[in-house]
Amino acid sequence: MKESIIKRTGGFASTRDLAPMPNTPQTLRPSTYKTLLYTFIMVMSVGLVTTFFFSQSFKKQTVQELAEENAREQAEIVFRTIWHGMLKGWSREEMNNFIHSLELNNSDSKVQLIRGPVVDELFGAHLPSQKRIADDRLIQQVMASGRTYIQDDEGYVRYLYPITAEQNCLQCHTNSAVGKVHGVLDIQFPDRKLRDSLNHTMNFYIFSTITMMLLLFSALFIIVRIRVIHPIRELSKQIREAVQDDLSVIRLDPERYHLREPYTLAHSFNLLADELEDYHEQLRESSYLDSMTGLYNRRYFNEQLPNILKKAKSTEQSCAVLLLDLDRFKIINDDYGHDAGDLALIHFSRVLQQQVRGGDLVIRLGGDEFVIILTHTDLAGVLAVKRNIEMALASQIADLGNTKRFLESSIGYALYPNDAISTEELLRQADQAMYAAKRSKKMRG
Repeated sequence: MKESIIKRTGGFASTRDLAPMPNTPQTLRPSTYKTLLYTFIMVMSVGLVTTFFFSQSFKKQTVQELAEENAREQAEIVFRTIWHGMLKGWSREEMNNFIHSLELNNSDSKVQLIRGPVVDELFGAHLPSQKRIADDRLIQQVMASGRTYIQDDEGYVRYLYPITAEQNCLQCHTNSAVGKVHGVLDIQFPDRKLRDSLNHTMNFYIFSTITMMLLLFSALFIIVRIRVIHPIRELSKQIREAVQDDLSVIRLDPERYHLREPYTLAHSFNLLADELEDYHEQLRESSYLDSMTGLYNRRYFNEQLPNILKKAKSTEQSCAVLLLDLDRFKIINDDYGHDAGDLALIHFSRVLQQQVRGGDLVIRLGGDEFVIILTHTDLAGVLAVKRNIEMALASQIADLGNTKRFLESSIGYALYPNDAISTEELLRQADQAMYAAKRSKKMRG
């Protein structure tokens, strides 16, 4: 006797009973939040460093320009005052008093008028001026060149302004010439107020810039989070939840996304899901079908029989399993060749399909072994199908290529739940009944 049908079908394990594939380790990738944060920190750092260096250079240049402008204005005022005093005919004493008043120091600034040799030659030597000229090389340079000079050193600005002769000056200074240096205004004052004012302005500018950048970044962060990150996360979650246990895919609604990119992703996912389901269905069908007869194969049988019995139990309906094989199939192969044997199997499968209802299953287990699963049936229905198969085989001759002959089959059956309630016992009963029918035929000769 052949081995049990249960052993030959390999049990009833489904694809869900297979060991799951190990999870592939996911590559750690930075999130969009961290990317935005790191980008902001980098931009702010570069901006602050750049602003600091540029602000130092800018402050130094600005303080120098402001100090020079301030000193120039003071020098012009002093010069014009002296000039108008000369035009008004100030006496030597009045002129000396005015000059003396300029030389008075205070806590913030110091203004000194250094008379040149041309003036000393006409009005007499001014010893303090001569001493300053002799001791100060910068004053010597200004006296010789006739150009202004500004020096910013240790928080003090020093501005040297040459007083040069104009055409009107020659009315009194007959010993001079146009452009000749008559003296130097030495103006010194601290630049602390300028620096404080400029620092305040720069600090306010930097603070305003940083505040604006923070506000812009926060707004950008919120917009990206609401419009991009949240929709993408939601889309990712929906994609994970869209794949069902049976590998079917729930479609997403692209209209809920306002931005083009998430909308395109959702739409593309739906298109991909359509293609994957079609491809999966093709693979599923091809994996469940016998290539020769076009019937369902053993794999499909192993998956479907437990489900059918479970459904029959829940609905309290009976069902039946019929096991069939071709009699003398080995003789056909040996006498007429395997091509004839294949034609015999194809003819047999067509006969079986003709004798069942649309909801019943005809399956080729392998070789010349077939099984029929009848749903919502009783013993009378099983016997009717068995009788119809035997009559169809007896009435339809099989064309085997080199020969034609009628085929015969041994059929065994078992009913659920009358004969058995478990899949193993149901198949065992049907298997024993099939071989009992085969032995009965041999005994009849």
